[in-house]
Parts: sequence; structure tokens; C-alpha cells
Amino acid sequence: MQNSPAYRVTVADFGGARSTRTLTPAEGDILIDSALCDGDDVVPDADRSGRITITRTIRGRLSAVDAELRTLRRVVRLEPVCGPRLVTARQYDDLTLIHDRDAPGKFPARLVEGRLRAGFAVISPAATARLFGRGWLTSHTDGAITVSYAGRVAMALHEHRNEIVFIGTHRWVQRSDGTGGYEPGMPLYRAGCSCGHRAATRFEERACAQAACRRHRLNHLRAVFGLAP
Repeated sequence: MQNSPAYRVTVADFGGARSTRTLTPAEGDILIDSALCDGDDVVPDADRSGRITITRTIRGRLSAVDAELRTLRRVVRLEPVCGPRLVTARQYDDLTLIHDRDAPGKFPARLVEGRLRAGFAVISPAATARLFGRGWLTSHTDGAITVSYAGRVAMALHEHRNEIVFIGTHRWVQRSDGTGGYEPGMPLYRAGCSCGHRAATRFEERACAQAACRRHRLNHLRAVFGLAP
């Protein structure tokens, strides 16, 4: 179950050649860690798809006799095999238990007779198999079990779901005949998140509120990879 694929990968190489393959959670982790170490551009999608794009840019001459400098890019697109939207509240709690053990001074989670032991907590064999099957766990050669990048992205997306609130702006209008009444004014929208974040700005367009939610979520997705907001 440790070998279940985590990502479908499409590669557009420097020369334009394209290829596709799948990666296990461990292979995906190594690819992403290598890209971060090499200074490649690692960009998670701001939506809830869990997709990641890795771009390596090189600039130079194609040969020793070529006078022109050229810029070439290699683009790697990682698409989760299992959509992060499928994570349940219970699975999120289990992933949190496992991720919390991946810290200095703590013993990492381990697989014991099909069960995951994370500290004093035990995750059932069926729940363990589902987490592995969705590519959200990585098994290491020393027996440690950690949450893969795919799993950590799924956790971040579960934590940061859009909450857009419509704010009514009805106002009292005095008519020329002396009567009055409430009439609808310009609608406003408030951008919020399931984590409790609320944007200070009130937006006249729902699309603007949605964009503010995506910016907030993107900052937290970038944090999964240790990237600055």
C-alpha cells in the first residue's frame, strides 16, 4: 500500500518533448524537495485542486559557437491522483496526529501489524490503508511514516475553505409624497475562511471576495513548501 501513486505528472522538457508518468508519495516528496533545494519555481494552484507546477529556467548558449543567449524552461505539472477535496474530518484528524509526530524530539509514526501508531494514538488498519491508498502518507526506509506533500496539501485545503458572506445594504428612502421605505442598496461581500480569517475589506463584487479567499489560501499552501507568502 506504500506504493500507491500520489501524482500523475506531465513534463514539458527544455526541448519541447512531453512525457507523462505517475509518482509514489516518496518519489513526489523527493521531486518537490529537490526542486526547492535547487531554487526552482514551485507554485501550488490557488484553487482546491492540489495541483503543483515546478518550473526550472535556464539561460545560456545552446553551443560554444552560438552567440545568442536563449531562455529555456522545463515545466513539471503534478496532478494528485486522489483529489484533496475527498479528505474527511476523521482523516484530517488522523493526518494531524501523524504530522505532529514528525518533529524534533518526538518518535515518528510507525506501521505495526497494519495499524499506524502515532504516539499513544492508534489508527485502525482500514483507515491506515485508505490514507496510504490516497497517496497521503510516505513510508521511509527506517520505518517512519510521515505525511506526504500530497497529504499536507490536502490538510491545508481542508483547513482553508472559502466562506463568502453576503451583506445586505438596505437603506431607508424618503419618497416625494412623504412616505418612505427600505430599498436594496449596493450589495457587499465579506471574504472569510473556515480557519477563522476575515478580510478587513468589504467587496462590491463576489468575484473580488473569491479572489481574496484564494490569496489567503495560497499563502497557506505556499507555507506547506516553506515558501514565503
